[in-house]
Amino acid sequence: MGNLVLIGVVGNYYGWKGEFNFILEYRKIEALPYGMKVKIGYSPNFSEEYTIEHFQKKNNRAVAKLVEINDKEGIEKLRNQGVFADEEEIQKHNSKFISSNTIVGCKVIDIANGNVLGEIVEIWELPANDVWLVVTDFGELPLPVIEDVIVETDFANKLVKINVIDGLLDLTHNRGAVDED
Repeated sequence: MGNLVLIGVVGNYYGWKGEFNFILEYRKIEALPYGMKVKIGYSPNFSEEYTIEHFQKKNNRAVAKLVEINDKEGIEKLRNQGVFADEEEIQKHNSKFISSNTIVGCKVIDIANGNVLGEIVEIWELPANDVWLVVTDFGELPLPVIEDVIVETDFANKLVKINVIDGLLDLTHNRGAVDED
């Protein structure tokens, strides 16, 4: 396996034949095909390899079954452990998937003047749209991931070009700062 990313956590068993609730880390994961290899453990280095038998997405969670596990006791042993998979393998089967490893560290550039505004340090998956938290010289800027703002992404070169819409920079704040009003 190549670059392993955390894609979810093993939840409670689902039924009696080794199925389990798969708590997804990325809502854009729609498919994990039969035969796909995953690692389950507390970290990629302390994990064991398993094979996906089936995977079914249900809203923000999924139900999955591993070839190697056929009862609820087997799932109980894996409960609350991370599920790691090869990033390229996930992207092959999920065209909208972009791992946080790809986004975090990108420089954010204002297309109007070419200035670097800051660097993406965190990703928030929210119901309406994702938000990328950018650290700027003026504080933290929650950057909405919407068409009006994100103009171009060049993840290979760690660059994101944006359109600074009216009021966007007003969202910048210093973490821990206290208003003196």
